[in-house]
Amino acid sequence: MTGSDHQAVREQARRHLPLSVWLAVADTETISACCAGCCVPVSGPLARQLVSACTRLGDTVIHIGATDHQVISAALSMGCRATVTFSDSVQAGVVWMQLTRSHPEHDLQVADLRVTRPERVGPVLIDLAGVAALVVIEQACTAGQPATAESFDVEPAGTLVKPGGYLAVITGLCHAENGVVDPAPGIIARARQAGLIYLQHIIALRVPAHGERIDPVISPCAVTVAQELRGRVGPSDSARVHSDLLLFTKPASSAPEETRDRRARAVAAQGDPDTAVRREEER
Repeated sequence: MTGSDHQAVREQARRHLPLSVWLAVADTETISACCAGCCVPVSGPLARQLVSACTRLGDTVIHIGATDHQVISAALSMGCRATVTFSDSVQAGVVWMQLTRSHPEHDLQVADLRVTRPERVGPVLIDLAGVAALVVIEQACTAGQPATAESFDVEPAGTLVKPGGYLAVITGLCHAENGVVDPAPGIIARARQAGLIYLQHIIALRVPAHGERIDPVISPCAVTVAQELRGRVGPSDSARVHSDLLLFTKPASSAPEETRDRRARAVAAQGDPDTAVRREEER
């Protein structure tokens, strides 16, 4: 095989991104963030895995459009600065109370909660442009108005990511009048147009797994939602057992190609191999 053949094989392999599965079942029942049942807040295990894989001590984490405290709490616990935006001031107040009960004062000093309308997120966070090691945005929709690629603030979120940092988009199938909508392809296209590199598609399981078998737990809340949705077209039960986590990175032009490749493979394997060492050294 010639050198050009090796290069062709390598390029082809890069186009087929590895698929990972993370166990992200919540410690308690996760409440749907929309009445259609297709939007689910980030669980505690998913938040901890994401922050651990993509940050180091002292980094900045930004969660846009948060619906609970999980991401900011995980970031503070791992020694990161955290900024979160909410569209509801009452919700922001509830999250702040949760943080005051579970974190010491020195954590709260680096916690920044901001309330703003979704369309104002970019201007409100302009002071953090290019400084975040990790930016998280999650799906939000209402019945009859499914989330599309345009529902995600990919471009403004991308401007917040520092070179070598990560953008995580948590999404899934959405209800529509005549079927379901998968916003993932459009999100990927928009992220690439914004100059981000698509690294990884992670399946975040919402239900317990035992070996190769998963055990969906049908809660009273889930039964009620299913009864309300009966007769409507929507995601199947199999689609509801997981969320899709799309992971992107902003190229670090100063980093050699082999370094970028190593970091991409490390995140795909659920974490940077140097992260744990760096955390211990910096403590």
